[in-house]
Amino acid sequence: MDDLHQPPEEHDAPREGPERDLIDEPVLPLFGLSTTTLAAVFVGGALGTVARYLLETHHPVAAGGLPWVTLLVNLTGSFAIGLLIPLTEHVSHRAPLVRPLFIIGFLGGWTTYSTLTVDATLLAKHGDLVTCLAYLAATVVGGLALVVAGHALGRKVTGS
Repeated sequence: MDDLHQPPEEHDAPREGPERDLIDEPVLPLFGLSTTTLAAVFVGGALGTVARYLLETHHPVAAGGLPWVTLLVNLTGSFAIGLLIPLTEHVSHRAPLVRPLFIIGFLGGWTTYSTLTVDATLLAKHGDLVTCLAYLAATVVGGLALVVAGHALGRKVTGS
């Protein structure tokens, strides 16, 4: 008996094994995120990305120069994320969109790993290896230090 002539409950059940088809899979897995949470991430990410873009377009860096704008963006973002995590622990139950909007959205759009890697690659490609390594070290070490410092300040402010 072919698929069309099986009883509906057997026909509608997902197939197992090699006959399984992508049509049997859900289009999007359920993440348990509300529409408002997704909207908060979307709006925050858009605002953070536009803010970074505006800063970068108003302060261009010369070829071979230290990409100080991206460094500043990533370091301030690291500090802000470290600071906001303990601060938002106390309000997230009353304002559940604070973290998705500011930490994941805005700061996720503000900070940029991809631009860091492109900048570093271009510096190395143009023979500015010392600047490249200094930039990478400043970003990684500075970012880690500023997350820790921001987190410590956030804990101090909240008394936790």
